[in-house]
Amino acid sequence: MIVKRGMLLGVVVLLLGGRVGAADKVIADFGGLSGFQSASWVAKDLKLFEKHGLEVELVMITGGARSVATLLSGSTQFATGSATTPLFAAARGSDLRVLGASYNKFPYSFVVKSDIRSPKDLRGRKVGILNFGGSNDLALQLAFKEWGIKLNEVTILLGGDAPTRLQSLLLGRIDAAILSPPHLTKAVQAGYRVLADMGEMTANFPQSSLYVKGSLIKENRDRVKRFVRAYAEATHVIRTDKARTQRVFSQRMRLDDKEMLNTTYDYFAPRFSFPPRINMAGVRDTYAFYAEKESDLRGKTGEEFIDNSVMDELEKEGFFKKLGGS
Repeated sequence: MIVKRGMLLGVVVLLLGGRVGAADKVIADFGGLSGFQSASWVAKDLKLFEKHGLEVELVMITGGARSVATLLSGSTQFATGSATTPLFAAARGSDLRVLGASYNKFPYSFVVKSDIRSPKDLRGRKVGILNFGGSNDLALQLAFKEWGIKLNEVTILLGGDAPTRLQSLLLGRIDAAILSPPHLTKAVQAGYRVLADMGEMTANFPQSSLYVKGSLIKENRDRVKRFVRAYAEATHVIRTDKARTQRVFSQRMRLDDKEMLNTTYDYFAPRFSFPPRINMAGVRDTYAFYAEKESDLRGKTGEEFIDNSVMDELEKEGFFKKLGGS
C-alpha cells in the first residue's frame, strides 16, 4: 500500500511538473518605467502571464526603432510601445501587426516656468523633449498646432529622459518640458506650472500598444491569444484595483512617497483602455500627420496593419465581460 501511494504521488508530481514545464517561454519588451508603460510589468509582477500558461521574460528596450528591430530579429516575440514605429515599418513592408493598445492618449503634460501664463508666452523660449520623431515630438507639434504656434518660434532641445529633462528645468537650462508623473509631480512641487494636460487634447494617439510579427499570429495563435489575455487582465487591474497596482508601481518605480504614488496612479489609471483595443482614430490621426512629411505613407491609413481578430475572439468568448468589461 505504501509503495502504491508512493507511486501515485510520483505520478502526480510528474504531472504537475509537466504542466509547469509546459508553460510557453517567451520574451517580451517594455519601453520604460512610467505609468503608461505598465501593462506588461503589472502582468508579470502579478503573475497574470503564469495564470495564462506563459513564462515571460521581460526586457526593457527604450525607443521604437530598437524595439521593432529586436522583434524582427526574433530576439523578442512580443513588443510594446508607441504604435508609430511598428505601423510605419509595416507600411514599408515589414511583417508587423498591432494587436491592441492599453493607452490611447498622450501621457504627458506641458510643464513651464511660473512666468509662462499662456501658450503664446512660449515664443522665444527653450522647450525640452525626449527626441525628434517620437511621441514627445508629435505631442509637441500637435499642441502647437492647436495653439497656433510655429515650431520656429521656439527653441526645441533634445533633453534626454524624463529625469534629465526635469533636472534641466530645475536648473533653468530650459523654460518648458514635456513630463508625466512622477517627474511631473516633482516639477509642480518645485513651483512649476502645468500649462496643458496633453491627455486632454483633441487628438488621439496609440501611446502604449502591443505588436508582434504577423507570422506569429499564423503559426502560434494560441500563444498570442494567451499573451493578450494576460495583457488585457493587467489593464483591467490597473483601472480597477488601486492597491495591487500601487504595490507594483512602488516597487518598479521605486516610489516610497505616498503622495507621489497616489498622484502617479490617479493620473494614469483612468486613461487606460479596457478592453485594450487600439483607437483607430488615433491611428488615422497619426498617419495623417506624418503623411504630410513622409511620401511613402500617403494614401495609407494604418488600419490595414491592425489585427483586431484576437481581441474580437476574446470579446465573443466573453473574456472581457468576465473581467468586468461591457
